[in-house]
Amino acid sequence: MPFQLSSLQAEFLLSERGSEWLNKAADLPLTPATQLNDLQTLRRKLSQAEASAVVEQVLLRRRGEQKFTKSAAMLFTRNALEQATHRLVARHRAGRFAEMDLTADLGCGIGGDAIRLAPVAGRVIGFDVDALRLAFARHNAGVYGLDRQVDFIQADALRPPVNLKRIDAFFADPARRAPDGKRTFDPQQYSPPLDALLEVYGRYPLGIKVAPGLDYATFSVGEVEVVSLSGEVKETVLWFNDLATPGVTRRATLLPEGVLLTDAAPDDCSVGELDDYLYEPDPAVIRAGLVKQVGAQLGLGLLDKNIAYLSGSTVLQSPFVKGYQIEARLSLKVKQINRYLKSRHISRVNIKQRGTGLKPEAVLSRLKPAKEGVERTLILLRMQDRHLALVCRRMTNYERRTTN
Repeated sequence: MPFQLSSLQAEFLLSERGSEWLNKAADLPLTPATQLNDLQTLRRKLSQAEASAVVEQVLLRRRGEQKFTKSAAMLFTRNALEQATHRLVARHRAGRFAEMDLTADLGCGIGGDAIRLAPVAGRVIGFDVDALRLAFARHNAGVYGLDRQVDFIQADALRPPVNLKRIDAFFADPARRAPDGKRTFDPQQYSPPLDALLEVYGRYPLGIKVAPGLDYATFSVGEVEVVSLSGEVKETVLWFNDLATPGVTRRATLLPEGVLLTDAAPDDCSVGELDDYLYEPDPAVIRAGLVKQVGAQLGLGLLDKNIAYLSGSTVLQSPFVKGYQIEARLSLKVKQINRYLKSRHISRVNIKQRGTGLKPEAVLSRLKPAKEGVERTLILLRMQDRHLALVCRRMTNYERRTTN
């Protein structure tokens, strides 16, 4: 059962005594091997409920270090922390709200987005129906010294007790988990539902964070931005009205580099032959439907109009793609692949596939690599009317550096 924080436990954590015990417990190992003993140590001075709340909170603070610079002093709920945005992604997104006088955070939770918006978006109002989360949000705003810039109001985000015309812009990160903690991929099961948010706020400057896999083609959106961090898609944001970029409907933003590509760029990239090098676009580029724009920019050709791989004759350095030098082009037959692996002393194999319908783990279980040797990537793909297995050497053609 996931840990459920009670109102009495939250009240304790917010108290001066709770703060003192959180500081004391910060030095405890709390590893799987020691956690039971650590909990028993705390229970010599605290009730069972208080000790459990302290342990849970210290563990959440440690997990929050990737997302918040001051997580060691913040208060979290587990679901709120899991949904919270990485600090680099949140900082980038907040830039859209620069120079706003008043921004509303709809369903603000523990205040993670509000404390990122406040430094650039003037004053921020956060709405949430949950009193416990709002209490944590006020505490967290204080940790960042933003008490006077952010107001938190207990209210349904769909029925805010303010005049909406007084607010310059709105942001929403609706909860995408069911009460049992499981993720939901249906936008109408978000809390609040996506359609309900658009009905109330759709005519105002608005940004809505949604699940990266959402089929955004079914919505009337000003601009769709897909954001990746170090090669992993982190979020998709739907931008409406004045927060959308004129002339742009799709954007891929790659962090930490801060480079971007939009559908306003040329897309004259045609299907060609397989050359010496294979290039895999960043997942944000693929999700935003901008593979042809990357190909046109880098002078590469598509392998198949429906497959997100590009090919070229030269070594390229670009944050938009990962590069592979093709060492062998084989038919998609396990016996032939195994003969090649042993003949070239390939002992470790990473498998990728596109368009073949094969499961990489199933193929891997049938491979018989050499006992000792080198590592290679095996790319299984459909190229027009052919299925191929490419043995490739990953090129370290672009080093990504994540900064604070």
